[in-house]
Amino acid sequence: MAKRTTLTLAVAVLPLLAMAMVGCSSEKSEGDTTSVPQLAQEVCDSSLSSAARKDFEKLFAGRKVEEASYSSSLTKVADELKQAKGDDVEACGVVLSDTTDRGMIIRFGWAYGLMSPSDTSEAAFFSVGDQAYSDGRIAYALVKCSASIRNLNPDKEHYLLARLNGPDSDLPLAERQKLQISLLYPVLRKMAGLVGCKEAADLPASPSLTTTRAPE
Repeated sequence: MAKRTTLTLAVAVLPLLAMAMVGCSSEKSEGDTTSVPQLAQEVCDSSLSSAARKDFEKLFAGRKVEEASYSSSLTKVADELKQAKGDDVEACGVVLSDTTDRGMIIRFGWAYGLMSPSDTSEAAFFSVGDQAYSDGRIAYALVKCSASIRNLNPDKEHYLLARLNGPDSDLPLAERQKLQISLLYPVLRKMAGLVGCKEAADLPASPSLTTTRAPE
């Protein structure tokens, strides 16, 4: 579990705002596999940067993969986020066809403050966006979003939240954490632009994935 924090020194646990489930576009039929390099180019509406595509290939090397197909697009996901009706908007993902292990899925939501994991012992924090961290299984990244969003309190600062789950991997923990953030950030950056966050224009295409200390 992760805790949401306010921008003050006080810490508050805030629930995710409710959102409907939607998914990422794909012209492939469910069950069709594709090459890892090809999927790196196409996944999540082709939103991965060149560096992130290389990291995608590294994370999924040798695996049978397919893009999760839910007949939607990131633009449609952004429309859902603008309504802020839901809990976890499912954006895009990867299915592993050669194993029962989980693949990868990216979801979006809103937060009224930054977050911190309840257990930081295995979490690595990165200088990405306003906050980003991973424990090797789940990764979070947040950016402040100055946009008028229906159903969000206009008197509170809100953050666009992206969460990545998976995939299972035999790579060392520190490397897996970095790769997760590398894949998550460009999708978050693209979504921030689609949603209309003013801060999106200042987000670098390829941030420095340096680690930082956990927040107090």
